[in-house]
Parts: sequence; structure tokens; C-alpha cells
Amino acid sequence: MRALLRDTAALYRFGMHEAMNNRAWIVLGLSQPVMWLVLFGPLLGSLRGPGLATDDDQLSLFVPGLLMMVALFGSMFMGLGLLANLRCGMLERLAATPVSRFALLTGAILRDATLLLGQALVLLAVGAAMGLRSDPLGTVLTLVLVLLVGVLGAATSYGLALVLREESTLAGAVNVLTMPLTLVSGLLLPISLAPGWLSGLARADPLYYAVEGARHAMTGNLGATAVPVGFAVTGALIVLVALWVTPKFRKVIV
Repeated sequence: MRALLRDTAALYRFGMHEAMNNRAWIVLGLSQPVMWLVLFGPLLGSLRGPGLATDDDQLSLFVPGLLMMVALFGSMFMGLGLLANLRCGMLERLAATPVSRFALLTGAILRDATLLLGQALVLLAVGAAMGLRSDPLGTVLTLVLVLLVGVLGAATSYGLALVLREESTLAGAVNVLTMPLTLVSGLLLPISLAPGWLSGLARADPLYYAVEGARHAMTGNLGATAVPVGFAVTGALIVLVALWVTPKFRKVIV
């Protein structure tokens, strides 16, 4: 265990150093949700309907969805970096060292989670400047849920990368996967506005539960069942994806 922690920390530091040298990727990943917040958020003030807040409270429903957008889109393309490392032989060289094989995966995921947290904090700061009011404890829980969604997305992306082994194919697969997840989750507007058939379809979307849990948490409704359900669904999927990805990852670096 000590060796695993040591190797994970070393690979995490290396990954963060590499990421900081590519700041454009971080800025571009954050630009879309910030534009949604600045350019689309003000339109919600006059929007009324079931599940919608009124006046200054609309941001407390809109920002959690944008945080999940950052988590989803910021993590689902991480597999492109894995393919680049495979293509240049970096993983093979690391496999020739005594480094823990599992640390190669955990170090990368921890790096992805750290970058995601930084982007989420920036988005929250922009929201606060626009008048966002949120429950402090609920905001912390929301950030934890955002990190879990990011870990789930990154692990899924790594698994798809190991199966597809081609950058353009992976990018296409990610777009096809994320589009319905985004549209059916009620990420931008509450799913309570949707017709019955779409509302029922949303229950099959795991991102829906994360978005609903984040919305209830940020508005201070911590006793709502949506909060633990969001954590439970996301956590269970992380376990399932980890069981799928880990054997594939070990085969690559044997």
C-alpha cells in the first residue's frame, strides 16, 4: 500500500506538471460553461414553470448543471491523452520500471480530478459575481459529487480509448455518448419542464441523478432523497467502470 501511494503521488506530480504546461486545454474546457453562465443564465430570470426558481434564485438551479457539464466534458476526452501516451511509448517505458501498475491509472485520475476541481471553483466564482446564492455545506457536497462524476467520466474515457485505440474514433464515440446524457439529464433546465415521456427517459440517465442531487444540495435541501441517490448512483457506476477498465489497463502495460 505504501508503494502504491508513493507511486501514485509521483505520477500525480508528473501529470500536474504536464497539464500546467498545456494551460490552453484547461481554459478551453472552461470557456463553454462560463459562456453558458454569462450569456444564457440571465435569460432564466423571466422563465417560469414547475421546478424553476424565481428572480435571483435561478442561478442556484442553473450553476449545478453547468458544474456537471464541466465534469462530463472535461473528463470524457481524457482518453485522448492516454492514446497519445500509448502511441509515443510512454506507458511501455513506465511499465519497465518498478512503478505500481495500478498507480499509472490512479495517478492520472487524481490529476484529472484536481484540474476539474480548479475549473469548478472558477465557475462558482463567476456565478457568485453574478449573484449566485448557495448553501455552504451543500456547495461542498456538490463539489464532491462533481469530482465523482469527473472520475467516472475519466475512467470511462480511458476504457473506451483502450477498446477503440484511435483518436478520431474515440472523439466520435464520446460525442455520441455525451449528447443524450446531456440532453436527457435536465442539465440546463429542470427535467420537470419536460413532457412525461422525456421525464421517464431521464430516469435511465445516470447524469440526471447527479444533476438533481447537486441542485438540491446547493439550494440547501440536504434532506432530499435526491442527494444520497445522486452519490449512490455515481459511486456504483464508478465501481462498475473500474472493474471494466482495470483489467484492460493491466493488459496494455504488461
